[in-house]
Amino acid sequence: MNPSRNSKSYECCIIGAGPAGLGAALELVKHGVTDIVIIDKNKTVGGLARTDILDSVRFDIGPHRFFTRNKEVNKIWHDTLGEDFRSVSRLTRIFYKKRYFNYPLKPSDIIIKLGLLESLDAIFGFIVAQISRKNETITFEDWIIRKFGRKLYETFFKAYTEKVWGIPCNQISAEWAVRRIKGLDALEIIKNSLWGSRNNGIKTLASEFDYPVLGAGQMYNAICDRLLRSGAQLMLDSRVVRFNRKDNIIQSVDILQSDGGEIGITAKQFFSSVPLAHFFQMLEPEDASRINAAAGALKYRDHITVELQVAREAVFPDQWIYIHSPDMQITRIANYNNFSRAMSQDNRKTALSAEYFVFKDLGLWSEPDKFLIDLAAGELEEMGLIKKCEIEKAWVVREPEAYPIYQVGFQEQRSLLKSRVEEYLNFYSIGRAGMHKYDNQDHALMSGISASRNYLKSEGSPYAL
Repeated sequence: MNPSRNSKSYECCIIGAGPAGLGAALELVKHGVTDIVIIDKNKTVGGLARTDILDSVRFDIGPHRFFTRNKEVNKIWHDTLGEDFRSVSRLTRIFYKKRYFNYPLKPSDIIIKLGLLESLDAIFGFIVAQISRKNETITFEDWIIRKFGRKLYETFFKAYTEKVWGIPCNQISAEWAVRRIKGLDALEIIKNSLWGSRNNGIKTLASEFDYPVLGAGQMYNAICDRLLRSGAQLMLDSRVVRFNRKDNIIQSVDILQSDGGEIGITAKQFFSSVPLAHFFQMLEPEDASRINAAAGALKYRDHITVELQVAREAVFPDQWIYIHSPDMQITRIANYNNFSRAMSQDNRKTALSAEYFVFKDLGLWSEPDKFLIDLAAGELEEMGLIKKCEIEKAWVVREPEAYPIYQVGFQEQRSLLKSRVEEYLNFYSIGRAGMHKYDNQDHALMSGISASRNYLKSEGSPYAL
């Protein structure tokens, strides 16, 4: 850092105003630490769980639901928003071969819509999988086939998963399946279908979730307001470009502001939700070559949301629909009116979002907004959901490094970087990106809280993030 430049100093510097960063700040403020600055690259707080307001219409960056088994997180959520945090009955479906299937999957629904021959094929595949289970599952493909059989894997998992991640399922680690759909298997689906179990502890199958009246971002705006009233400072539209270190101490960070100027921030302690690989790539001086090699091996999936205001009161009843058809590029569609009517101020209009998962150096990422809007409109019309002429306004939001990729063998690189991060004496890497873990909001929030408890040397520390 150039010492002649403008610089500021704080006790704690938090990079990222998403669930993890705000969780860290909440815990610090709770224990009297208010000399804090929170820095975020976006123009509003919430990270990937923020809500954008476009011409009075509200959109999340992909649909978010609030569901947790963590009592502490649940209390924070409800205490923060009170009556503005409401229960929603979930309805989601899968679109495949021009048909809509209930999700969670229901055997009767599958038999009716797949037809007798394909259903028998699925049943036979499931039985074979149960008889001849592999002892070891290395890939996502292995894991799903072992649970469901090949036919159900090819029908309801393969195309969708490969669209999301951009790599074949046999190159995705089984850890992804374990992390995201742990506890879900065909027998559980049958049990839920026959006996109507509602909340059985499996997040994937939860039939209800909580949601803020004004979108997911309302939660984080409310948390941030509380932090600012306590004395914390906030820098939005500001991007970290460099971590300056001396040995195993982070001395400062260099921040590029929206006006093009740079500012240096020094702090006693740093909390960062910057993607784990990017942290090492931004170190000055750089770390050892083996660390840089591991950072370069970790990959991320980028995300495009096409936001649409549609001139119709009711478009479809689901909160979101998964698009499993391999001939379509769209991955998921959300209807925010079915999360909360307040997402669209005009009750005659509907707020929709169409999601695409990409690599930012390939394909759709570099296409102009008009191309992406036309693509989304055409695919939604092909599904029979809307007519292009009903779209009144549209916007495109690009989010880089949205999802950490779980490619086969990535654990070795992640473990090496995690071990190295732990050697830095005044730095915690938190949140989904910072830990390279596809975590939900509750996990991300707790990672920040736990990191602050470690810094404060709270009872029970050190906590494993």
